[in-house]
Amino acid sequence: QAGILLVIIFGSATFGSIIDNGMSAATKQLLDPNTVPGDGDWYHWLKKPSWNPPGWLFPIMWLIVSKPTQFAAVWKLITQTTNTNALSIPLLVYCTHLSLGDAWNKVFFGLECTGRGLAVITAFWTVLWLSAYLFYKVDPVAGYLLLPTCGWVSVAASLNLSIYLLNKDDEGGDCS
Repeated sequence: QAGILLVIIFGSATFGSIIDNGMSAATKQLLDPNTVPGDGDWYHWLKKPSWNPPGWLFPIMWLIVSKPTQFAAVWKLITQTTNTNALSIPLLVYCTHLSLGDAWNKVFFGLECTGRGLAVITAFWTVLWLSAYLFYKVDPVAGYLLLPTCGWVSVAASLNLSIYLLNKDDEGGDCS
């Protein structure tokens, strides 16, 4: 079961890394939190809302809050559920959310597309909440364990929307 857990949590990022011949954007940010994918000056010069969290907070939130609770949620789901058929759809949706999270990092930071990033993070956010709901239907505690991630992605999505709205008419607004 531990092997399945590792494949689920790291499989989507590994698959994406193989395709684009490198580490996922999230992994790069974790290893070097002061560097963002793409042109670091691009993000620095974007207009941001007054409530913009400091850059160092993002990897901390992913590492300390989001990843451990996601790990616990998936662990709870696969170890406490005897009906393996009930796991297929929730885990597929969960893996889809992980892939969309990596895609968002690549579109927003790597391609420097705030509008397209907003479309991807909206899908990411929606699939994450669906994942939490599906986990909850199988095991309520597993669903609740995804709520910190849902909250943090809500902050990131709101920030992406604000950045898009503040910069959409500027040269660097979308896909500069």
